[in-house]
Amino acid sequence: MFTGIIEELGRVIALEPQSTGARLRVACTRVLQDASVGASIAVNGTCLTAIELAHGNFAADLAPETLSRTNLGELHAGSPVNLERPLRANAYLDGHFVLGHVDGG
Repeated sequence: MFTGIIEELGRVIALEPQSTGARLRVACTRVLQDASVGASIAVNGTCLTAIELAHGNFAADLAPETLSRTNLGELHAGSPVNLERPLRANAYLDGHFVLGHVDGG
């Protein structure tokens, strides 16, 4: 779950096409403070799973369905993206509940 409140403005490092979608790499700092591989991070409101963490950036794989139903496939190096970490059960809620998952049709 997310609140829809943007925590950080990240920048796309790369959007690399792959045989089964694409890999998105994003430069950021705040959302990585407590992140680990497998963490959920909302990118432009879409829930993605961090598959790689490096100093100052993370990578996530985008499925074809995600590319067709969001604006993430239109991003390029330098594009700004809105970032948010998932809501913790004991955290102050300043917004509303947002799922952010992409479902197939």
